[in-house]
Amino acid sequence: MATLNFYKDLSLDFTPHPVSGDVRPIVDDLAIKRSIINLITTPRGRKPFYPEYGCTIGNYLFSNPDVFTKNSIKDSVYDALTNYESRIDVIEVLPTFSDDGIYLQIQYRIKNTNIISSITTIVKRIA
Repeated sequence: MATLNFYKDLSLDFTPHPVSGDVRPIVDDLAIKRSIINLITTPRGRKPFYPEYGCTIGNYLFSNPDVFTKNSIKDSVYDALTNYESRIDVIEVLPTFSDDGIYLQIQYRIKNTNIISSITTIVKRIA
């Protein structure tokens, strides 16, 4: 029985299918995870014709790791995801500071399937 894929996207590494040679799509949760990472790592104002697209987390990379900065990061990530990733409902955003950047753990629910998933990523400092 074939599985139903709700979401499809192109893989950014353009891995060819071994038989057909076509670019392999990524589906469902993996497609959403890639979209979340792309959204968070894109600075606001970098996408042509969409000046509000992206996340302002880069503004906090060299900030003091206090409660106010953590709350600002949570708000920034939450706003970006609720405005530009309509396939999910954000449950929780947990930022953690480290020497090389900000680790983010994001828990979310996929709307069409009600599956709860999470992603952990890092936004690195480049010095």
